[in-house]
Amino acid sequence: FNLSKFVEEGYGKHIYLSQQNIVNFRTKDDFSEIDKQKIVLKTLLLLTYINKYFEEIRQVNSSLYHRPLLLTLVNSVNVEDSDLELFFREIEKVSKNEIRADLLSSAKVELVQEFREHSRFEFEDLDFQADIDLISRLDYTDILKYVFNSQSPGNIEVLKVPGNRQELIFKLKTSEKSFSLIKIGDVSAWLKDKFHGYELNESFENESYFKAINRDDSDINILMGSRSFYEGWDSNRPNIILFINIGIGNDAKKFVLQSVGRGVRIEPIKNKRKRLQNLFNANVVEGNLFEKIKDFILPIESLFILGTNAENLKEIIATLKSEKQDKNLGELFIINPEAQSHQLLVPVYKTADRIFAEENEPQKYSLSNEDFALTSQFYDFLGDKVVLVKYDCEVKVLKKLRKSFSEKERYYDFGVNNSLLNPALVLGRILAHLSVKSKEFDKFKKLENEIVHFKHIRYNGENLEPISSRIQKVKRYPEKEERLQQLKLEFHNHNNLEKYTTEVQNLEREYVRETFYEYNTRRIKIKYLANHYYLPVIVSETEKIDFLNHIINVESEVAFVEQLEEYLDKPDNVFAQFDWWMFSKLDETLDEVFIPYYNPQNNNIAKFKPDFIFWAQKGQNYWILFIDPKGTEHTSAYRKLDGYSRIFEENVANDVKKIKEFNFNGFKIKVKLLLKTNNIANVPIEYRRYWFDSFESLAQRISEGN
Repeated sequence: FNLSKFVEEGYGKHIYLSQQNIVNFRTKDDFSEIDKQKIVLKTLLLLTYINKYFEEIRQVNSSLYHRPLLLTLVNSVNVEDSDLELFFREIEKVSKNEIRADLLSSAKVELVQEFREHSRFEFEDLDFQADIDLISRLDYTDILKYVFNSQSPGNIEVLKVPGNRQELIFKLKTSEKSFSLIKIGDVSAWLKDKFHGYELNESFENESYFKAINRDDSDINILMGSRSFYEGWDSNRPNIILFINIGIGNDAKKFVLQSVGRGVRIEPIKNKRKRLQNLFNANVVEGNLFEKIKDFILPIESLFILGTNAENLKEIIATLKSEKQDKNLGELFIINPEAQSHQLLVPVYKTADRIFAEENEPQKYSLSNEDFALTSQFYDFLGDKVVLVKYDCEVKVLKKLRKSFSEKERYYDFGVNNSLLNPALVLGRILAHLSVKSKEFDKFKKLENEIVHFKHIRYNGENLEPISSRIQKVKRYPEKEERLQQLKLEFHNHNNLEKYTTEVQNLEREYVRETFYEYNTRRIKIKYLANHYYLPVIVSETEKIDFLNHIINVESEVAFVEQLEEYLDKPDNVFAQFDWWMFSKLDETLDEVFIPYYNPQNNNIAKFKPDFIFWAQKGQNYWILFIDPKGTEHTSAYRKLDGYSRIFEENVANDVKKIKEFNFNGFKIKVKLLLKTNNIANVPIEYRRYWFDSFESLAQRISEGN
């Protein structure tokens, strides 16, 4: 999807582009000070307004949506009177209540006026119906509460994370909670030049506030950064993006569009990335819940964009809207007839009745030795009764907590180097960890709509015909032999050599096994792979293909497909032992074939979607094989392997495991998982059975246990 399609289809927030030109931040004369304060006040009023609706939603269900965030992106950071400093100084004036009362009233009037005169969202035939009465009732105490996390104004205190040179955190001295974060390349110059006379302290938590900003317990309401900040960041939280001195020249167009694209993401319910109305229409959300919150969701499902040059921002959005719409190529692909003649099975899971605290095999919690020692001491100091009240946990969770502290090697993974040094926080996270419900195997089902990414392959190039005709030629390749036999029969009957020769030449051009397509110096291969789930298969020759989506374009995946083709040319290849076999590329965003595993970063059960799935049958024996050729020897990979093992393996003796065998529809089914590494020696011994470093070792792993 391009941005407009992404929003129209319900995958992202509604986009509201403010008509207010905040060009005054670019001038330094005294006459603009009032306007600057008013701009900041309107932005903070809007953030407060959204938070009011968020609060209503959370009273119904405490796990819905995200905490609203103001994302401020500036052009200059370390120069004198930089954009970032000017904005910070205005925020500081508000925090101290060094603003005129009439300015707040004037800011509310102008905000109301804008929503009355300009209410239409971009890309959609939909208006933002603001609650004018609510905006008018907002006051300074509301801003203090919802923006500054405080009940009274106060001076700003600066916090620095030990060893972190990219982040500065701000809190009011009248509050226990931080409210804002600066994320730039290096904060050293700011500490040296900008904060004389400020109270400067080191944070108690020795971890990045920025990395934790997506967590629900993050106190940060304002995130400030420079033009390079947005790269590599993914968050559902932004509801307001404020561009200061960005978007004035054409060179900024890409930055603005990509920033907006990152701010538009939404996740009303965990792992459900569509707006609530769309989820309700798809029967994902219960009607009772939808009715309770439907009147509160519009502000939290909206992204408000303000910029230094409103006209320039409008031009950028207009350019995006007028772009040629991506063309859906999905109808050009077909499910392989060979695949339709076999039972392709996929596993289905269900939420377990028990929580981690009730599991026989503990799901380990990761922390440092130092944090464990501090937290266990803190627990002993509080005692069971206080912990029950303070953390509102179940008795069975508390009992397991106590047991875990006495059997630490069984319940904890001490591979974490950085310590939080905050036992109250760590204790809460351990209790939350023990309260998680796992996923367990339910059944196998025949593949239906679990692999659909090929139906959503879109092309945004200039001319559709060249690529579509090439796809058609490869898709028709299986018909080539039958057509050739027809031509031979016609030649035998009519003995017209010239016509036969011409027809055969046409056949060679119109039915091809593999062809190329190039656009803007980027080249792809369109392949016929006889054993692939759908036909044809598109593989990139350049990793960064920007005119097609949902194709095989990651270097490790491309290499795997090429090596597989070479390997299949060998008569003694491992797949020759089966009665039949098929495989398919899996798409992380659209397909629903996965292995559940525990993700400690989000304290939830996440979905691991390997790059490929293979099916193979020999007699009554049936194998489902997941292969991930871009696997890395990091902790996350071992978490995924542990998730696989808990479901599809069983302990034999002395931690020796073997693959479980499931009986289904007359089949004896085994599920395997294999990951690629560049060097087996880097993999811990207990995990080596899951890894391969060459195609020969992959073949060996496939054969093991069959």
